[in-house]
Amino acid sequence: MTRFFSNFKCFAFAMLAVTQIANASQSIPTIDLNKMNPDEMSIGPYSYFIPPYSDYYFHHMDKLGYRMDWVKRAGTVYPLKEVNTPFTITYSYNNHTYTLDEYFKRNKVLGFLVLKDNRIISEHYFQGSNQDSRFLSNSVGKSITSTLFGIALEDGKIASIDDPAIKYIPALKDSGFHRVTLRQALEMATGIDATENASDPHSTLHQMDRSVLRGVPSLMELMKTLKADSKVAPGTAFKYISLNTQVLGFAIENATGMPLNQYLQDKIWSKIGAQSDGFLFRAKAQPDQCAFGCFNATLRDYGRFGLMMMNGGTLGGRRVVSSAWVKEATTPVKYTVPPPHGTDYGYQWWIPSDGSQAYQGQGVYGQILYINPIKHIVIVEASAWPKADPDERWDEAAKVMDEIVAKLS
Repeated sequence: MTRFFSNFKCFAFAMLAVTQIANASQSIPTIDLNKMNPDEMSIGPYSYFIPPYSDYYFHHMDKLGYRMDWVKRAGTVYPLKEVNTPFTITYSYNNHTYTLDEYFKRNKVLGFLVLKDNRIISEHYFQGSNQDSRFLSNSVGKSITSTLFGIALEDGKIASIDDPAIKYIPALKDSGFHRVTLRQALEMATGIDATENASDPHSTLHQMDRSVLRGVPSLMELMKTLKADSKVAPGTAFKYISLNTQVLGFAIENATGMPLNQYLQDKIWSKIGAQSDGFLFRAKAQPDQCAFGCFNATLRDYGRFGLMMMNGGTLGGRRVVSSAWVKEATTPVKYTVPPPHGTDYGYQWWIPSDGSQAYQGQGVYGQILYINPIKHIVIVEASAWPKADPDERWDEAAKVMDEIVAKLS
């Protein structure tokens, strides 16, 4: 009888585990990449960019069946001290007062990390994510590529920031990029006739999404088709085009003779004391690595990258990039036609026009790497906003960042 009950309990426990696994799998919305429409990647409804799918895939991009280009960690992990004191704020937005917890719910936050120097002030995870989850960067990855470009410049692999892009990417000699310098690509001022408008089916964004999702055309073949805007001279007008960052990626690879993920691994990831490997992803048929928004890493490792930038290019006594580059990259560019909404831009970094000397990497659907070198604060946010780029959510996020900085100051 004892053996019977023992066996019965083992059986019951096993059945319970199976049931829990089944329920868990049923609760996870699955995406088949082959069934996704590239023209609807940014507007859905069947897209890993759109809830409920983004709630899961924004921290499980490795589950979609893409090709993975790993960025391996190395050496001693840079320590972050955990502070067990509860932290919260209240902030005012649209004539209402909210708490930090309410912000998380209102804005579909997946992960949130606040660092003051190397101390973890606040850390939260949602939608099944945790400290080991690797979160999609979206265009925060552009800021990482910019930093990697600065390193290639300092390594002497790239002779000058004012070199023509086609010096390093001759395949683009017959495209609109033939008149563009690397500086202009960094500044998002290439004068290329292209658009990033999710609601426009003819937008270059949808062609790029097709390249990312299907691998055909390749990113290089797509860029060869882009023409110069005859009305806009390079270096004069800010115009946000993700393929400008791809120019930097191709230049880095061709100048160094290394794949982008390998150079990123050797020059940044192995030097910041990362706790986990990161990765870039691309379609299995895509020959080109994505430089503009396909990076994935843990919140704490994004935070370590932020601390390195905050400290003028060093972390844990190791120099990653020069302080001169950090300053230059995060200084507002002077354009004839500036960015919209009163926000400044540097070399792939957004710079609030509030005199705080803070700067941010920003990615659609609510990805933020906020760095304040004066107050020694880094904030990382990973979210799954229902829409790609709503002004009101960026405005609310800015209120939250400001209140956190004020409280920690």
